Amino acid sequence: MKKYALALSMTLLILISCSKEDGGAKGQNKIPENPPPTVKVEIVQPGSLQLYAEITGKLEGITDIIYYSEVAGKVKSIEKKLGDQVQKGDAIAYLDSQNYQISYDQARSELKSAEANLDALKIRLETTQKLFESGKVSKYELTNDQSALQKAEAAVEGARAGVERARLNYENSKFLSPVDGAIAQLNIKEGQFVATGQPVASIIDCSKLLIKTGITENDVVSVKKGNNVIVKHNGNEKTVQGTVTGIGKKPDATGNYPVEIMIGNPRKELLPGMIVRGQIESKVLENIIFTDFDNIIEEYGKYYVYIAGAENKAVKKEIFTGQKYGNTIVITGGLEQGERLITSGIESLSDGAIVRIFSEEK
Repeated sequence: MKKYALALSMTLLILISCSKEDGGAKGQNKIPENPPPTVKVEIVQPGSLQLYAEITGKLEGITDIIYYSEVAGKVKSIEKKLGDQVQKGDAIAYLDSQNYQISYDQARSELKSAEANLDALKIRLETTQKLFESGKVSKYELTNDQSALQKAEAAVEGARAGVERARLNYENSKFLSPVDGAIAQLNIKEGQFVATGQPVASIIDCSKLLIKTGITENDVVSVKKGNNVIVKHNGNEKTVQGTVTGIGKKPDATGNYPVEIMIGNPRKELLPGMIVRGQIESKVLENIIFTDFDNIIEEYGKYYVYIAGAENKAVKKEIFTGQKYGNTIVITGGLEQGERLITSGIESLSDGAIVRIFSEEK
């Protein structure tokens, strides 16, 4: 009985082994089918192509000034810190103005004295004029009084100029911001002696920014004042809208035509001195066929594309090209409206190959 069971087990084992070998052999003999490549297509049809002039430039504040001291003196107090916002007329710092106040008061006193002397001489001349007419004084005395009056009038004018000069010196001892903006640099310290003409502070308004750049002679004929501009900071891919505010009519030393662009900056995210790049909207090409240059194959100086033809067969077609704009190229011949231009995987295609259209995948 044990011998019978052992023989039966051996038989079953041989049968299973043979069955696996047969299955493996069948699997090795089966050749898998390669699915057709999946491609993307675009329908060939005329369209409009917006062209752009590429620019780079450095940002500047809409207001960017250096405030210079117009008088000399010791800094008594500083009212603003670096980075503080200021409005026009806000105090940045004060000089010790005591001497200027004294000079101002003295000048006003001198003006009052000169005016009083002038009034007295006017009365005297009127009296002398009447006496001369009645023959009681000589022509010489009349002339002397007339000359004295002229000198008195000149003295009053000089005194008024002195008052104005003293007033300006006194007012200029107060460093008041001439514009709205922010303190970009503060060049003085409390107790420091400031000389006439010395820089006090730099004030910048960043609520709007300027880009001063240039464009080529090919672009200047198409770019107009008021054109829209798309601006990007090199360290930030966020785009900002700008507007062309001025175009020079003569090239600069680089051979480019000067262009000024203004951009809004309400959140103060961009700062003067930053380098930006941008695209200025120029002309629009209407009713043309165009595609990415990557969709084209060049062979021996000729250009070809693949279209998805009948039964989704790839058809290689020669085309004729026009102007290239960046990575976009105009196609002047060889394609018909409504054809399906293959735009992906063209490197591995061959004429007549079956393809699967991406949008047709289930």
